[in-house]
Amino acid sequence: MGNLKKSLFAVLPLLAALASIVPMSTPASAAPGTTCNPSGYGCMRFFYNSNRAGSHTYFNANVSDLAPYTFLTSGSGQGQGIKNNAASALNNASTFLTIYYNSGYAGPCDTIESWGVADQLHNTYNQNASFRWNYTRSDCYVF
Repeated sequence: MGNLKKSLFAVLPLLAALASIVPMSTPASAAPGTTCNPSGYGCMRFFYNSNRAGSHTYFNANVSDLAPYTFLTSGSGQGQGIKNNAASALNNASTFLTIYYNSGYAGPCDTIESWGVADQLHNTYNQNASFRWNYTRSDCYVF
């Protein structure tokens, strides 16, 4: 038992050093992209323009603050921040999706039903800061 204990103590600093140089990243399934990766709930897509036009970005995980993300595909709005710039959205999931005016899932909201479309967001039109699946409130506008 003594040798095992010594071996573990010898390996621990090495593991700690390796952990410090290996980048910690978000799982690929949570990262935004240009195509739908339907793991988890499914995926949703924000569009820069109304009627699902212009540049867009897919997501497949809840996002409490859209500030770090941009519109990725070619078209009007490419490279612009998604936060407070999305005009329409598409829900490619088997559960409903709620988009919020403020970060942290707060403020006025729009709910898009399963497999639904919002050709022009209502309460969050160009004022969208977060979204999540499977949660809504009675005061959300429903598409």
